[in-house]
Amino acid sequence: DEVVLFEKNTFLLISHSSRRAIADGHRFEKISNIVKQFKLSCAKVKTSFRSFQVKNSNFSATIEPFLPHSFVMVVVSDPQVHHAATSANLWAARSHLAELNKQGAPWGSHL
Repeated sequence: DEVVLFEKNTFLLISHSSRRAIADGHRFEKISNIVKQFKLSCAKVKTSFRSFQVKNSNFSATIEPFLPHSFVMVVVSDPQVHHAATSANLWAARSHLAELNKQGAPWGSHL
């Protein structure tokens, strides 16, 4: 349903794509603040997170590292799509973009 790319350190929005219109104009700022607070909580107990998933009856959202300087969030509302499928697709996309970057594609270096 939705893919969002965040900068790794600041968790500021880089880009997003969604099948539906986003009604909340501050949505990405809110998500960024939630993740930054979670990262701070992890730091207080001297740990970090690699990825996490939020799931309820309406959707599942997965946030994980994407490229060296970015995190990706994928939101899926179809309960038939399993987390493993989302992770496998992200792995394939990550590998493909990393290969393009190695070949000198200029757009991938900032991700």
